[in-house]
Amino acid sequence: MASRNHYITVEAQRIMERFPEVYGPPPWSIKKTSLAWGFACGEGWYPLIERLSADLADIIREDGLTRFRAQQVKQKLGELRFYECGGNERTAYRIAQAQMEAAKTCEHCGTRSAQKKSLGGWLTTTCDACAVRLLRSRS
Repeated sequence: MASRNHYITVEAQRIMERFPEVYGPPPWSIKKTSLAWGFACGEGWYPLIERLSADLADIIREDGLTRFRAQQVKQKLGELRFYECGGNERTAYRIAQAQMEAAKTCEHCGTRSAQKKSLGGWLTTTCDACAVRLLRSRS
């Protein structure tokens, strides 16, 4: 494993290094990519992102997508956003599937009984238990 990037969680870095065909090789420079910040979402979505990455790596190899690169992975308005370039219909379809799965998965703990909620004006996809914990931590 390459040296630890200060901005990226250990788990996000592990996933990104496991799939260089998706994320490019480390190090990820702030001057070149938003991936220098890792995944801008809760760790509850990391298993989903790892499965997506494995599937994308397979599609990239099968379809010869030498120019594919993830640009940014984040949560926005309570939804998973996976921005990329150089993909095709198969990569777009698989990303859309992951986004639909994320819409029912708690961004914080990964439980599959979540829904989008507004917590003090901040949208997140969360289960009820995590919503309570997050609201308590903000008070």
